[in-house]
Amino acid sequence: MFARAAAIVGLISFSTLTAADLGSFAPGRGLPFTVDASEDVSARFAGAPRIHSFAWGQWEGKWIFIGGRTSGYHGVGGSEVDFPRATANSRIWVVDPTGNGPARTFSIPLEDLPESLATVKDQWASSNPAFFQDGESLYIAGGYGRNSAGSWVTYPVLSSVRLPQLVDAVVEHRGSASAAIHYTESPLVQVTGGEMLKLGDAFYVIGGHVFMGTYSEFEASGERNTAEASQKYTGEIRKIRIQQGGGGEVSVQLIQAFADSEFARRDLNVAYRILPDGHTVGAAAYGGVFTKDQLGFTKPVYWDAATAPAADKHFDQTMSGYTCAHLQLFDSDSHAMYTTFFGGISRWTWNYAQQKAEPAPMIGDQHQPLYFDGLTWIDHITTLAVTGSSSQEMVQSGTRMPGYIGSNTVFLPVTGLPKVQPEVDVYDLKALRGKRVLVGYLFGGIRAYPKEFPYRDDSKTYRSGNVPTKASDLIVPVYVMVPAK
Repeated sequence: MFARAAAIVGLISFSTLTAADLGSFAPGRGLPFTVDASEDVSARFAGAPRIHSFAWGQWEGKWIFIGGRTSGYHGVGGSEVDFPRATANSRIWVVDPTGNGPARTFSIPLEDLPESLATVKDQWASSNPAFFQDGESLYIAGGYGRNSAGSWVTYPVLSSVRLPQLVDAVVEHRGSASAAIHYTESPLVQVTGGEMLKLGDAFYVIGGHVFMGTYSEFEASGERNTAEASQKYTGEIRKIRIQQGGGGEVSVQLIQAFADSEFARRDLNVAYRILPDGHTVGAAAYGGVFTKDQLGFTKPVYWDAATAPAADKHFDQTMSGYTCAHLQLFDSDSHAMYTTFFGGISRWTWNYAQQKAEPAPMIGDQHQPLYFDGLTWIDHITTLAVTGSSSQEMVQSGTRMPGYIGSNTVFLPVTGLPKVQPEVDVYDLKALRGKRVLVGYLFGGIRAYPKEFPYRDDSKTYRSGNVPTKASDLIVPVYVMVPAK
């Protein structure tokens, strides 16, 4: 499944930044913060689930997790290639990390939902849905998995859940979880591996694909579409209207579809950004797979509520080109937008000893004994800095994550962080000056072991498809340190 990526542009180490490296940044500024995500605090979360590729939301400091998988990455060319229902996440989880003691975990089985929500029960056992939290409501679109009839499908389902009611039902056993849930069906939301966000009054479903049947059947056909298994990339960014009536009923309508070969990507990262004027909210799509020659996408796609999505033809992102945790910061002094990516899968890796970037090996194919597909698991933290029309990608060389994690991981912000705009998860760098601040946690995702014993950087690398993986057992606090002026 994994393939190849692109050429390196503008990759620098935080430790060697100079005014010349920074282009349009002010001389001597350097990157105005550092990030530390090196600690594992999972012992404080003993009851929390080990899952990846799920939908999540937050309510009053609590984390809500729906869907995803409990096993590791599905393989290539082997027995673990498919997504069996037995390893799907079959529970609705609420984790309460507030307070100084151990976090508390609560859950209910999907099977507790009534038969009238059978469609939702199937969808909520799926992997890689698109989702977005809008106030009290969490919307979940699509997802791929095996349904209760035994078929592997991408769901044409948009479900909504009122988080206050759901949390009450799961944590306090007060009220019914089913009363908080509504859904509709539409091909507009039939997607897996895509992303979803809201700008103004409109929602956007970004990229993704429709996969029907099993991956083993798809591989057996030489990855050609058949009646048994097929794959189709949407190739679109869909602008849609979601409406919810007084009784909770949900409807979805297409406003506009933007089609471009650059949008035919999945397993990407989508995030908010603040435009250079310092207040307009925009969106960005980063990375994703696969191009026609089985490489990863490198051109960021930018848009806002008033403009159509378009790829940045002047910049190539090199690291973390597959869905991973990310954090957005904006500096109101320099009007610089910073998007930090945590690990995951990458075409390029950073050589810490030599302080340079190196491409992952690309040898053979999945049917040969020696096979490296040109993508590798990384434990790096990188930041894409954008000021005006200038973009730079930087690797933090002073710290690494406590494992090869990040893919299908999420960043869960702590409550109360100062935002540039109240409803948008872009945080105000200026307000953090002179502090070392806990900004959130890395949760879930896939943990990989790409290096053989003794697990050093120079240890032998497992070939593609054979890398041992599991649902991550690490929970990592993220600290941002902003020097005082």
